[in-house]
Amino acid sequence: MVNRRISSDLKEAAIRMWEHGWELSDICAALIVSPRSMYRWRALFDELGRVTKPPSVLRGRPRIIGSLAIQACRDVYSRNPDTYLKELQWYLAIHHDLAISIPALHSNLEKAGLTRKVLQKIAEERDEQLRTDFKNCIQNPQFFSGTGREFVTVDESSKNDHTTARRYGRAPIGLPAQITDVFIRGTRYSLVAALSTNGYIAAKAIEGSYDAAEFFSFILDDVVPQMNAYPGDQSVLIMDNARIHHNEALKEALNSQGIMLIYLPPYSPDLNPIEESFSTWKAYLQANGVLIRTHDDPILALLDSCGCITAEMAVGWFRHAGYIIEHVT
Repeated sequence: MVNRRISSDLKEAAIRMWEHGWELSDICAALIVSPRSMYRWRALFDELGRVTKPPSVLRGRPRIIGSLAIQACRDVYSRNPDTYLKELQWYLAIHHDLAISIPALHSNLEKAGLTRKVLQKIAEERDEQLRTDFKNCIQNPQFFSGTGREFVTVDESSKNDHTTARRYGRAPIGLPAQITDVFIRGTRYSLVAALSTNGYIAAKAIEGSYDAAEFFSFILDDVVPQMNAYPGDQSVLIMDNARIHHNEALKEALNSQGIMLIYLPPYSPDLNPIEESFSTWKAYLQANGVLIRTHDDPILALLDSCGCITAEMAVGWFRHAGYIIEHVT
């Protein structure tokens, strides 16, 4: 039987005919309905006194959410940023007597500036007092200019064949977007770089991973010659607490050049501007994956790709991490 829309009047007429003694088969033949539909309508009528389901309390015409409800949404997401729209929909229905569809709720949240973003996970082990002390230090006008020009941040990143793979594509509705690609990670390469407000001032790539000796060599041979004694520009080296970064010989070598060394608080990649640069660098690798993977010299290709990082980008990352104070010119 072909699916068709059946009016409530016809459903009610069918039930009345059944109640007046008509045979089920005769009703189905006369009205062109199925016995299964008749039983379903009868069950609804017996339970609810009507032949159709009542509209859901959580559905209704899309409408603009009032300011009080929007503020409630802001409060919900400030406490629990990972709240699903379905959960928010129930919250609004129960606590604010507001019925709204999921599409309308999404649209209103977008208009209110509550946009969907990738969650940034924060380690529970992070020490907020140490982070506050660090921020107070780098923003102290007695020690630093507020322009960010004194700082150089260093860290490592890595790539394999999966790094250059694109994750999204387009295809007609109902069809997958498919490509043929490698399913093994391939050779691992590591990049270590130093970032200032001028961009990358030094970079080195190797096959495999860096150890303490190779990192020490990079700092002394590639980074230190680009730096100055404190309090000049590029005179303060910022590093995280990776094991290979803690080296007494390295501290002594920096001290002999008048270079200040500051370690980041534990679990605080957001305070290291170079982390954002690595995200941009890896996005560049994805955009140019074929060229990178087929290059005759992978090391040279990786070093060339560092040119995607500009001074303008670097200034933005240093500002975002708190090294640049806005009112300083």
